Amino acid sequence: MSYEEDPPTALNIAYLGPEASFSHQAAIEVFTPSSSSSATLHPLPSFSSIFSVIQCSPNSGPNADQTQTSYDYAVIPIENSTNGSVVQVLDLLAQCGLDSDALYPDIEVCAEYYLPVHHCLFISPASPASPASPTLTTSAAAAAAVTLASSKSSIRTLYTHPQVWGQCTRFLSTHFPPTHVERIDVGSTSAAAQLVAREPTKGLTAAIGSKLAGEKHNLVCLAENIEDEPGNNTTRFFVVRNRMRKPKGPLRDTFSQQQQQQSTDTIRKAKYKSLITFTIPHTKPGALADALAVFKTHSFNLTSIDTRPSRKRNWQYVFFVECEEADNYTAGNGEAGPEVEDNLKNMLTHLEKFTERLRYLGRFKDQLET
Repeated sequence: MSYEEDPPTALNIAYLGPEASFSHQAAIEVFTPSSSSSATLHPLPSFSSIFSVIQCSPNSGPNADQTQTSYDYAVIPIENSTNGSVVQVLDLLAQCGLDSDALYPDIEVCAEYYLPVHHCLFISPASPASPASPTLTTSAAAAAAVTLASSKSSIRTLYTHPQVWGQCTRFLSTHFPPTHVERIDVGSTSAAAQLVAREPTKGLTAAIGSKLAGEKHNLVCLAENIEDEPGNNTTRFFVVRNRMRKPKGPLRDTFSQQQQQQSTDTIRKAKYKSLITFTIPHTKPGALADALAVFKTHSFNLTSIDTRPSRKRNWQYVFFVECEEADNYTAGNGEAGPEVEDNLKNMLTHLEKFTERLRYLGRFKDQLET
C-alpha cells in the first residue's frame, strides 16, 4: 500500500518592496522552502501597508475572503547595528497590542532574525562614466578606484533608504559630501536601484543598495562594502503575525543558518525575549525607575530600551522594552515551561501598577549568540 504525502503548507509572506530589498533577502532566508512548507513572498510599498494587511488577515479557513490575499507573516526591519532603530516601525509597533485604542490590536512579534548587510554604490550602465565590466572584483580594485574617482564628479543625486546614510557615513563624507551631492530618501534600497535604472539623465544619479538590487536592475557597481563597519553591519528583523490567525504551518524551525554557526559540541541554552511597550506618569518622581525595577524583581534582563513620542500628549513617550528571561532553558519541544510563563504573567501584572498604559507585543526566541 502506498501513501501520498501531504502537500507543503503554502504561506503568504509580506515584506517591504520592491524585490531585492534587504527585507526581501531576510524573508528569503527566514522562509526557505522545505518539504513541509512553501512561501510566496509579497513586496508591499510601505511599513504601514504591511501592518494593515497583517491586521486584516485573521481568517484562513473556508469563510475567508478568497479574492484577497491573506497573509501569514511579515518580515520587518527593527534596528541596525550601526544606525540604530527604524523609527517608522517603532511608531507602528506603538499602535499594536490588546488595547481598545490600538490601531493594530491583533499584531504580535513571533520571531527575530539577524541579516548581515553590505552596501554597494551603483550607476546606470548607460552612463558615460560606466566601466566596461558591470562587475567589481578584488583583482580590479585599483581600476575600480579610478572609475569611482572619475565618476563621482558627474553624480549629482544619490538615492537610498533613510537608514543607509548613517551606515555609510565615512564613505559618503569622503566621496559625496552633502554640499556637492543631493541625498534623496526613498522607501527602500531596491526602490533606489529601480529609480537609477529608469533615470533619464544617465550618469547624474546613483543608488546605494544591495548587490542583489544592482544585479536585478543591471546596474554598474562602482564600490562594494561601503558601510562604515564591513563585516559587522547587521540589521535585525522582526517576524510579525496576526495573533487571531490560526497558523497554517510552523514558522521555520527556524533560523538554522544562524544556529549552525555555533560549535557543534556546544548546546546553547535557549532564551526567550518579550517585547513590551508602556507609558508612565511623567510628573511622578521616580516613575520610570519604579517601572524598570519590576523587571529585576522578577529576574528579567533588559536587553533593549527605546522611546518614541506617544502622539497622545506632547512630551509624553512610549517606552519599548525587550526583556530576556533569566535561566530559561527549552524542553525537548523548544517551548518554555509553565513556571516561566507564570513568571511573565506575574511580572506584567506587577508592572501594570507603575504604568499608565501597558501592552504586551509577543515572545520570541533570542537568535543572538551569547
